Amino acid sequence: MMLRGVIAALALMGMALPAAAAGIALIVANEEHAQLRDARGAAQVLDTESRLRAAGFAVETAQDLDAPALRAALSQLSRAIDDQGHERVVIVLSGYFLHTPQGVWLLGTEADEADLATIDTVGVRLETVLTVASKLQGGALVALADAGFPGTPGRGLSAGVPRALDVPQGVSLVQGPARPLTAFLRDAMVPGTVLAQRADGVRGVEMSGFTPPYLPLLPEGFEPARAADRAAFAAAQDTGTLEAYQDYLDSFPEGVFVDDARAAIEALETTPETIEDALALTRDERRAIQRDLTLLGHNTRGIDGIFGPGTRGSIRLWQERNDHAVTGFLTRDQIFQLAAQAARRAAEIEAEERERRAEAERRDRAFWAETGAAGDEPGLRAYLERYPQGIFASLARERLDAIAAERARARTEAERRAWDAARATDTVRAYEEFLADWPDGANAANARARIDQLRPPPEPEPEPGPEPGPEPEPWPTGPSDEQIARDRAAEQGLGLAQVSRVMIERQLRNEGYDPGRMDGSFDADTRAALADWQADNGQPPTGFVTPAVLQGLMRGAILGLFD
Repeated sequence: MMLRGVIAALALMGMALPAAAAGIALIVANEEHAQLRDARGAAQVLDTESRLRAAGFAVETAQDLDAPALRAALSQLSRAIDDQGHERVVIVLSGYFLHTPQGVWLLGTEADEADLATIDTVGVRLETVLTVASKLQGGALVALADAGFPGTPGRGLSAGVPRALDVPQGVSLVQGPARPLTAFLRDAMVPGTVLAQRADGVRGVEMSGFTPPYLPLLPEGFEPARAADRAAFAAAQDTGTLEAYQDYLDSFPEGVFVDDARAAIEALETTPETIEDALALTRDERRAIQRDLTLLGHNTRGIDGIFGPGTRGSIRLWQERNDHAVTGFLTRDQIFQLAAQAARRAAEIEAEERERRAEAERRDRAFWAETGAAGDEPGLRAYLERYPQGIFASLARERLDAIAAERARARTEAERRAWDAARATDTVRAYEEFLADWPDGANAANARARIDQLRPPPEPEPEPGPEPGPEPEPWPTGPSDEQIARDRAAEQGLGLAQVSRVMIERQLRNEGYDPGRMDGSFDADTRAALADWQADNGQPPTGFVTPAVLQGLMRGAILGLFD
């Protein structure tokens, strides 16, 4: 159930009205019922509210009331009539009516199949309504809109409102279907309209009770109507909305300020905000607009479908750049233009991205051709360092893995040959030389075990002897001329080939000496490096390659090939 306004407290009843007010009005429309079929169309009588207010009445409307709420509303209305001294009262009741020869009832929304014993508990007697109205004799109008009771009433009850009713003196009673009754009531609120004459002109409406052929409910030129006109328009101006001005026009279709109200509506309907609101943009459509603005370089502060300060500011900037009125609100044409610009910009961005990818791919391929395509390890590593996710990254890693595998295989084979050579010699020195080259090799433990087996047990400590003599003289700082001559002749006798000379230079460098350019030409740098090596290895530092030097260097050079 819904009670419009404050029927529970009937605010109008507690509000003092000006002495010239038209009066007080109560409209009750019971359309939706809990047990019975809904009374379709009963709520049409609510359309009389605006016309009653326009005529200066204080109006309360109530919809879908049960019987206790109906009685409470009538009780409040009765007290208001007594307390505030109204000159007129209009009561409009719409819904299902039942009657007997002794009375008429408006049913509450909780009613079911009432009978004589229960009708007073689920309905309100029309006699009570008429009695309340009769307090203002000559200024009371009661309107009944019968919706036509569905089904068959209980025994002793009949559906509808009988034509012949005992109406109190000074009370005008009008009855009929909701639609024509509503039309009658709207006309009756025009000052100077004679009720009896108007009732005769509306088909389906019948009037009884107080029906003077010359007396209107509201006299010609009734001032509260004009005052209400002015007050309603002032209220519409204060609110300043389309709805407020339209309400004024609905209430005062012939009002003094009709032209002003229509002009105000036209102005409001053409504001930028109203024009955008009329588009009824969905949340997704607003997100699309924000994405378009973002594509064009504007910061909407998010793409959430909410047009906050960021979006409105972006719209203003876009409008300014496109020679539109800067309002912050969009028209349909502007939305289409914005979408077209964003589509072009998206195509440009996509083309730029394709060009960027093509250029990046070109540089990638060019660098591969310069480095990794040759297949050597430095080139492959250089490519991966620059393009770890490049076009040829997977291929580069495969080739590096193959190089590493080949190197590991070569090391394994070199170690195997060195181990076979050590075992063939089977001396402590051979195994020590193997361990010097392969300290962590697969056979390192075997070599150490074999050394332990071959090394003779330690001799017993000798008895203390005489004090040791002086230390032997160190090697002279420089070899003699005879030694130099012998070593030069020895080198010449070796007949070293070019490749052997390069291997000697490379091994000198590998062991930490600087032979200069490794070109097989024994220049001053090479001779100096040879002399340093000889001095460090207990040989005369002549700078020439002797068989002893060749044996020491070439063995390390050969083993280095497999390292």
